[in-house]
Amino acid sequence: MKKKKEFMVNAMNQAEHNAKKREFEKDAVVRMKAEELTKSVLEQLKELTGQEHFIGTSKDPFAGEPFNQTMHRNLDLLNQIEYLTTAEESFLFKIQAYLEFKSNVIICREDKFKKKRKNAIEDDFELPKSATISDIAEMLGRTREKTSKVMNSLKRKEILLNPEGAGQIIENGRTVSPRTWIVNPYIMICAPRKNNVQLDKLTMRLFQHSLKNLKDQNGKKVTLPARFF
Repeated sequence: MKKKKEFMVNAMNQAEHNAKKREFEKDAVVRMKAEELTKSVLEQLKELTGQEHFIGTSKDPFAGEPFNQTMHRNLDLLNQIEYLTTAEESFLFKIQAYLEFKSNVIICREDKFKKKRKNAIEDDFELPKSATISDIAEMLGRTREKTSKVMNSLKRKEILLNPEGAGQIIENGRTVSPRTWIVNPYIMICAPRKNNVQLDKLTMRLFQHSLKNLKDQNGKKVTLPARFF
């Protein structure tokens, strides 16, 4: 009985494999015929007009549109252990719109959605402005006091980081050290993730050892499911 069952399973698997193979070969033939037809049409147009013609495809509506990716299993763990407050969850949801591509730095709205100038020179580069707590409060439509409270709480929980930079700047009439707020990419990431993580190496180094001391409601240590750097 066991051998018969194994035989049936193997037969079904082989049948599925053969079906997929036939489908792939069929698609390959269709693509080849389409390429031959396109080439033939373009050659005929060239003979008729004496000009080179090209066939383009319609633009992907999502092409160039910025978006973030959430680490589902990591977020699920944080949900299970009730790691984030409602205010912190609301902050993280809203702040996604202002993350810098490949660094996860929170930047100002005008730099995030600045349109690239045509014929811009490669060396003509302007560093996007890192958002201060005041900038972030304004972008989210909240008071600075409440925003600061939530952000510092997320900093203690290793969801946010604000390393101090070199030099001095003037902020609210005070001379202070510049700071950059960065969101932990183990929770959400504003960078492509095809084949490998195309994230700024400095950002990865800053968060490499984060969230390693998580505990559930009973004080039991839990491990972040997805660590990709």
